[in-house]
Amino acid sequence: MIRKNLVVTFILLFVTSISYGAEFPQKDIRLVVPFEPGGAGDTTSRIIVEAANEILDGRKISVVNRSGGGGIVGQTFVSRARADGYTILAMTNSVITNPTLKGASYSIDDFEPIAIYNFDPDVIAVAADSTLTNVADLIATAKKREPNMVTAGIATAHHMVGLAIEQNTDLTFNYLPVRGFGNQLQTVMGNHVDGGFWPLGEAASHARGGSIRILAIASEIRDPGFPDVPTFQESGLGVTVWATFRGWAVPAGTPDDAVNFLSDLLAEVHASPEYRRKMEAAGYKPVYQDAQEFQKAIAEYKNLTSTVIAAHGLGN
Repeated sequence: MIRKNLVVTFILLFVTSISYGAEFPQKDIRLVVPFEPGGAGDTTSRIIVEAANEILDGRKISVVNRSGGGGIVGQTFVSRARADGYTILAMTNSVITNPTLKGASYSIDDFEPIAIYNFDPDVIAVAADSTLTNVADLIATAKKREPNMVTAGIATAHHMVGLAIEQNTDLTFNYLPVRGFGNQLQTVMGNHVDGGFWPLGEAASHARGGSIRILAIASEIRDPGFPDVPTFQESGLGVTVWATFRGWAVPAGTPDDAVNFLSDLLAEVHASPEYRRKMEAAGYKPVYQDAQEFQKAIAEYKNLTSTVIAAHGLGN
């Protein structure tokens, strides 16, 4: 009986050692996008996954859309997922502000940042046939009434940039959260609102196609793709740079080998000229910033938004 127990114990120890010693990944990975299909987070994630799956040997990453609550549904799902590296969050800024502004059950500390793959400055955009031809027209309207502005949702970076403008000027806006970029686009194009706060990556192709017009971009210098469009600062909006960051994160406590593998995978994806070409063709500037730089971006955005939130008396 003693010998039998020893044999069973040895087998269990052997199997356990294989399990923990095995190289990551041992199965397929899911990338949770907490937004609707067709938006920036979804589009960029699918471009990345296509490139990553060409690199992975025998395993694959699949995009899973879990939208709702301005990102809360998918973000909550990942925060509660097993911390083993097989569930990744397509992370954006709203992870930071959703707990404060919308009562999300998680905090930024429930996630382990992997790397950033894109920074996307915000823009103010209007319908191509809008009577608002520039920011001066928007400001003139705001002095008479609150302009109605579409956003992807309360607590998103696009809502927060509007609040930042309010904090630094005497302007105020009325925000209309609309789910899904396609619906937001139709709302603006139909002149049902005055305009929208969007990331440049989503707005760019439609501006080039002539269905909308970009009035200003929240970047430090003018965007090379839109050299005639002024920056927010040039337009007197009191904001210099305001951008959505997009990156990968996993549940806190994920083993280092999984974190390092995913970070290296994103770096290898970024090194692919074909990947960068596809990102740029879709309107998104590809970057690679590691976990340390990601943490810095999170801290900077947290400081920016905490000031804005406090100035407006918002939050829990």
